[in-house]
Amino acid sequence: MKIGILLLAFFVFASGCVPASDSAEPATAAPAILPRLNPSPTPSNSTLPQTCQITDLNVYINEMDGYCFAYPMLFTLSDQPSDKPDIQGPAVDNSNEPIHATLTVEVEPAETGKTLQEQAELYLKDFSAADPTTFTWKQVPVGGETGWMVEPVPAMLAYRIVFVQHNGYLYRLLYWPVDIHKARADLNDLTQVTLGSFAFTK
Repeated sequence: MKIGILLLAFFVFASGCVPASDSAEPATAAPAILPRLNPSPTPSNSTLPQTCQITDLNVYINEMDGYCFAYPMLFTLSDQPSDKPDIQGPAVDNSNEPIHATLTVEVEPAETGKTLQEQAELYLKDFSAADPTTFTWKQVPVGGETGWMVEPVPAMLAYRIVFVQHNGYLYRLLYWPVDIHKARADLNDLTQVTLGSFAFTK
């Protein structure tokens, strides 16, 4: 399936399935299907995973923490430290501090002796005052590993957080906000593309 067709179909579906209110509202779950994207058929001498050689999407590469992913063309990499990317979509309102569908990636050494879910629960207890057991937990594939997608996590609007462990490190993918109608289509698009292309490079 062509990437453009996949993303267009998803955008149309997401846009047609949300209510009309623009205020904060209960978050909806991420797309049930998060397919891996097909790389563009362009010969390359790159050693990056194929999903990070896509030529008709933006690609972020973090050599230090050993991962890469593609993200939609309408999104940009904001001015953040290179080890903590902040991928932002177009503004969804005209306020002085407009909202953007956003992805931030955090990486730290994994805690030995604790499962991925236990590490996620500890982080969520510090991140939000809400009880982690009240969130929706779903296992998702991330770069060949099995991760946990947790949502909605309330903290100045609500987050969708994906936890995954690889090679002794804990990766957190924080998507925001999941409870704003105008940002919902962009956020689901961002989630689908980044998880579908996310790959570890070491």
